[in-house]
Amino acid sequence: MVRLSTIQEWEKKMKKKIALVFSFALACVLAFVLAGCGSGSSSTTYKIAVPSDTTNEARALLLLEDQGLIKLREGAGLTATKNDIVENPYNIEIIEVEAASLPRTLPDVDFAVINGNYALSSGIDPSTAIVGEDPEGDAAVEYANLVAFRAEDTGSEKARVLIDVLQSDEVQKYITETYSGAVIPVNIPAMIVGDGVVIEEKVIKVGASPAPHAEILEFAKPLIQAKGYKLEITEFTDYVQPNVALSDGLIDANFFQHFPYLEDYNAENKTTLASVGKVHFEPLCIYPGKLSSLSDIK
Repeated sequence: MVRLSTIQEWEKKMKKKIALVFSFALACVLAFVLAGCGSGSSSTTYKIAVPSDTTNEARALLLLEDQGLIKLREGAGLTATKNDIVENPYNIEIIEVEAASLPRTLPDVDFAVINGNYALSSGIDPSTAIVGEDPEGDAAVEYANLVAFRAEDTGSEKARVLIDVLQSDEVQKYITETYSGAVIPVNIPAMIVGDGVVIEEKVIKVGASPAPHAEILEFAKPLIQAKGYKLEITEFTDYVQPNVALSDGLIDANFFQHFPYLEDYNAENKTTLASVGKVHFEPLCIYPGKLSSLSDIK
């Protein structure tokens, strides 16, 4: 018959062995986790919202790449999407959002890359931006907001009057003093072409987004009137309808977009809208959401 003391001794030995095995397993898990942390990997997912339209999404991704947060496939350039991310060391989830809705995502994401006009129209203080595109860099030329006309009207008197006023010292000074760096004047010559199609009606109808474009046009009204024209402004709240209205002849011109976006629109819709000149640059900026600094990710 087995004595009770013998059974108790056996149970003690088994408990010790189980404790040793458990301790060894726990040590292995901890070593694996620590090794992973040391290699720069992360189990935390960070959410960054970007514009969903082609050119502005690429622009946002390039800004994130400049900050060392991701690496894009070589040559992706202005056609880059989140599928072109080849290195993602900080486990960032890119959330594609219609540009006008980006400000509303801030409570739900860690950061959002927002177009200047939508930041302004949503009441976001430009000084809260963490980082933005370089106003002295190539982006300021590539993405400067332009005035577009139908190709056959680019040499018209209306086109000349409108771009002359918007590129004038008075308007450029207004932009500098009003938008605190969120909108930056550009000194790029007008690109009006053609022999000139003089349109007799003394009204220029221009479509624009509310801020800053319609605001700039409102400031320009008396300057345009001094040249013999009445300016009528139609506000649009998205990126599609201003070009549709221009193509359909409902307005003479629009003022809201940069050249890569205009090129994409023409290619997709087989239209011939053309720039007559650039007016200002709106740096695309990263704004804080749940996190306040990019160092919170790195």
